[in-house]
Amino acid sequence: MDKLLNEFRQDLTSGDWVLFSAGRAKRPHEERKKEDYYQPKDGCPFEQPEKSGQKIVWGWPDNENWRVMVVKNKFPAVESGSSGLDRQIGPFNLYDAAGDHDVIIYREHDLNFSDFSVDQGVDAVRVYKKRYREMAEASSDSEHIMIFHNYGREAGASIYHPHSQIISLPILPPDISRSIYGSFRYYRANKKKVYDVIVEWELAQKKRIIYENDMFVVFCPFVSKFPYEVRIFSRDSHAHFEKMPDEFDKYLADALMNALAKIKRALGDPSYNFFVHTAPAKENKLENFHEFYSWHIEILPKFSVSAGFELGTGLDINVVDPDMAAEELRKA
Repeated sequence: MDKLLNEFRQDLTSGDWVLFSAGRAKRPHEERKKEDYYQPKDGCPFEQPEKSGQKIVWGWPDNENWRVMVVKNKFPAVESGSSGLDRQIGPFNLYDAAGDHDVIIYREHDLNFSDFSVDQGVDAVRVYKKRYREMAEASSDSEHIMIFHNYGREAGASIYHPHSQIISLPILPPDISRSIYGSFRYYRANKKKVYDVIVEWELAQKKRIIYENDMFVVFCPFVSKFPYEVRIFSRDSHAHFEKMPDEFDKYLADALMNALAKIKRALGDPSYNFFVHTAPAKENKLENFHEFYSWHIEILPKFSVSAGFELGTGLDINVVDPDMAAEELRKA
């Protein structure tokens, strides 16, 4: 019998450690009852946003024949306006919580993102890029713009109707900062992009690749913080998602739809989050991000809950060997 994975692994970019303890539990999706998440069309605020008091930004491809609609979030995490100058109260730094927070609504109420066709995925990708560029151009205060999608209550989605979100922030979030500065440190020491090194190694290993096409590679990372974590990288290895050429959109949609479909089939339609990690919206002292950073998508199925060990140490425990996770997803 093969020995179950039981070791610490260090992330090449952030330096964070992850404890792999595959003997602690059965597969996390076994014996797991998914909370009923369905909500009917009647009363859904996203079913007809143009008639339900939503503040519309624009529809894609237009407001009358929309397949995707961008609206202002009714309960934004940040408020429109200028963030003002950073300031201090005592020893603490402060910024006003200023920015834009939009909801990206997809037309079909009963079609989850994981069931989208490639063409529907292309619509989503093009809306993401267009709205990102608009937000970046609208405000010089935006340090970072985050695109993310929550599915299922366990992933923080309170509304069933499929929707993504995009939010601009006046600060660089901690996880993005670790990714950016870790990539910069690796490049300075090795004269190579850290994510290029990771992707090349995963392609050579072949163990954790779950899907690939001419432009994108999809795999379960060697240092996966969470069970069945999936990442999508472009072979083009550019720093800025919003600058991806339009001819790449169908390849990204193909990779994303395949990854989500595999997760749904293999794991019983779990809740999940996915998000785009891309270089900051404005230049900073690191200057040319393209020299050392690569944008990518992370997909995190929701199975685990942080408890005392994780919260007290800052260490994540992953109970699923990434090799075995990739094998399950690859076969789905």
